[in-house]
Amino acid sequence: MTVAYLTSIAWSLLVYGGLDVRPFWLAVTLVFVVERVVTVRDRGPVRMLLAASMYELPYDIFLQVVHGKAYADALLRRERRW
Repeated sequence: MTVAYLTSIAWSLLVYGGLDVRPFWLAVTLVFVVERVVTVRDRGPVRMLLAASMYELPYDIFLQVVHGKAYADALLRRERRW
């Protein structure tokens, strides 16, 4: 889903020349960011800022690609190897 989301953003920027930001979805995103910041508030302001930046998004995408490959290998009965 993350790849589809990021692809749709890139498509909007390239084809339509911008993003149409909807207040509802902006509010939903803000709720998730606030939840992340509140979760780490005991660890200090630096960690809160890091949590708000969504810095682990590239790692999340990597994990999703690895899981997708594992599922494809299992469905196609390929040998599991590293």
